[in-house]
Amino acid sequence: MQPTESADLDNCPVSDVLLKRLLDATVNAVTDVGNQLPDSQRAALAVYCYRRAHFRKLGLSLAKLCSRHSLVMEAGHAGELIHLQATASGPETDSRFSDVARGGKAQVSLRSV
Repeated sequence: MQPTESADLDNCPVSDVLLKRLLDATVNAVTDVGNQLPDSQRAALAVYCYRRAHFRKLGLSLAKLCSRHSLVMEAGHAGELIHLQATASGPETDSRFSDVARGGKAQVSLRSV
């Protein structure tokens, strides 16, 4: 049982339409859509998203839906680490604006309230 090591890093394992739908979705919708994918495709998408900094949160949300085995088969040791990080992270909130930037500082917005 050898991991596939996600050799194709540039091609998303799902359509652009589905990826956009997931990026625009709330946490609950990500769970609903993610559960519709086969485990191997869900793991491939979780790894694909996790490897891109701007999709990392989505990757971890999808990884929570994956079995450890499927993530390891997809990305080897990296899949194991993604699984550990996804299962260790706390409960997700539904707000996209609650993220804290690196360094513990709140994100700055120029939007007037």
